[in-house]
Amino acid sequence: MSSVTQQNGTWIIQSDCLLVRFDPNTLGFTMQREGGRVWRQVADHAHDLTLQRGEERHPVSLESAARKTTLEYRSGDLHGVRTELRGFAGGGRSLDVALALIVAVDQVSDEVVVRVIPIHDRQGNLGEVRYPRPFELDAVGLGVYHLLPSMQGALLPPDWPGEIGWWWIGLCWTRAIYMPIFGALRPGDAYLGILETPYDGGLHLDHPKGGPTKLGPKWHPSRGSLSYPRQVRYALFGDVDHNALIERYREYSRSVGRLKTLETKATEVPNVRKLEGATVAAGYTLYHTQPDSHYYDKEHPERNHNLRSFADSMAGVERLAKAYPNRNVVFHLDGWGTRGYDNLHPDILPPCPEAGGWEGFKAVAEKCRELGWLFATHDNYIDFYRDAATHSDDLSRRNEKREAYGKAWWAGGAQTFLCEKNALGYVRRNYGEILRRGVPLTATYIDVFAIMELMECYHPDHSMTRKECAEARAACFDWVRSQDIVLSSEEPVDWSVPHIEFCYWAPIPQADDLFGGIPVGIPIPLFNQTYHDCLVTPWNLHGGGAITQQDAYLYALSFGGCPLIGAPGREGGIDPVWIEKARILSDVHRQTGFQPIEKHDLLDSSGTKRLTTFGDGKSVEVDFKTGKFRLNGFRRMKKSWQNVPG
Repeated sequence: MSSVTQQNGTWIIQSDCLLVRFDPNTLGFTMQREGGRVWRQVADHAHDLTLQRGEERHPVSLESAARKTTLEYRSGDLHGVRTELRGFAGGGRSLDVALALIVAVDQVSDEVVVRVIPIHDRQGNLGEVRYPRPFELDAVGLGVYHLLPSMQGALLPPDWPGEIGWWWIGLCWTRAIYMPIFGALRPGDAYLGILETPYDGGLHLDHPKGGPTKLGPKWHPSRGSLSYPRQVRYALFGDVDHNALIERYREYSRSVGRLKTLETKATEVPNVRKLEGATVAAGYTLYHTQPDSHYYDKEHPERNHNLRSFADSMAGVERLAKAYPNRNVVFHLDGWGTRGYDNLHPDILPPCPEAGGWEGFKAVAEKCRELGWLFATHDNYIDFYRDAATHSDDLSRRNEKREAYGKAWWAGGAQTFLCEKNALGYVRRNYGEILRRGVPLTATYIDVFAIMELMECYHPDHSMTRKECAEARAACFDWVRSQDIVLSSEEPVDWSVPHIEFCYWAPIPQADDLFGGIPVGIPIPLFNQTYHDCLVTPWNLHGGGAITQQDAYLYALSFGGCPLIGAPGREGGIDPVWIEKARILSDVHRQTGFQPIEKHDLLDSSGTKRLTTFGDGKSVEVDFKTGKFRLNGFRRMKKSWQNVPG
């Protein structure tokens, strides 16, 4: 049962377990679980809404609306209040816009739901919205954290001494936000926020050194304006840890179709089974850098062309197979296209003539098949190089000014960006030709298609919203999977989970770079605990920044990763320490890789000691201080504490 009443000008929304107090003047609200403390919003709300007119941008508070009308609201599942806002001024001028806010309890799930609705905006003046406002964490200390969905995820103390900046663009499904969630924990209470309209959604984060932290929803315009309703859901908890919040989001992900398990995927693409206990061995063919590339080495021009022939790659595969007798290996080959890595996409055929052409390329694939390995190629359908055979500005993504924008950063030099609505034709053409030639291609890696932010296009022939961008990328993934090819992409975000089986890596967030600086807060497997039984995540074992090789290995074990190693060529040593590291990690993954992670417990306040429990009861315990780990319940594996190899 629920009720909506008024008391001293405040609207009271109450259910069996929740109490929400909504102020119709300030438009702020508090929320409280029965028996719990009140969650209060921050006082600063000067940037609730951005009004836009041409190139001008004017942040305003929603409270500044000239007319505010609040009435009781009821639907099939929601009961609360609806407030209509009219009469905003930006840049000294009144703008003809109107918004509605719904703040309600969901009577089915007993959760708080907030909806922002553009009800009148003929000129596209409604821009970014930051509502609901962030909730305060009014204390610091043990058990007080923001839940941050950046890369693998982190518990962020409000007074964390570092800065967050290099990867934060505030848009869902980027390195900043692998999953459209956020939250907070404190002794006795916690909440989880779920962005239910994530395609143009995101988070606003403000964390100066030492805090305090502000974290809340941010709604981006879609093709220039707010244009459709946006919604966030808050689940409130009692005295729980992060495991309960992850369990709730996993349940939500299942309900919206994002949680698709590896067991299910293996019924669609049987070779997915080879990812159980897999080791990804990354090799290369040609690294060639064009003179106009950012990476071109003018001082040492000979370094701009580095070739390993297909015959040398095949010799390296044979050497690795002898040193590392594991049938579940993915041989990932970079730079196999006509002019090598990150060149001439999407017109990458024939395979590099300098390395051996079609014949050499096919021989490598056949050797992998003989060994029982998966053979995976690197590919790319975002970067559209200007010297590619079919390059056209008319197929490129266009910005708001209808310009085919680009850069000259990667090895291939000058490029635009292929509009995702034009990508499927290239995917069908390229993979169809590889298969027609009899190449036993069993896996592929389509670079950045998952992690690159969803984009818009303003070309009249292929205009595109961010939602349509995701759908176009998913169509490419799904077509390749329909050819019995196992799919990978660089970093995973959760819209892509139903469409890929593994990724290249899914790192923990660090302060300075992808693998640089200190870890952000206390890293936790927020992503892997949600999707471990849906996606295989290879792990960079080299570390970087403040993360040592020993730390990287313990993270890999406790986050449920599998090994990512370098593949040798015809010559060069094969380090037995790395082989031993890969063997242990692969054996752990072979017994748990398709299992969910049930819990990831922090056994001390700093996260130095951890215990990861999988769905069948097996567990991995790690101690970052001593550099040791212990495997519990695994078949034919040492059960006592052991050191990281090397």
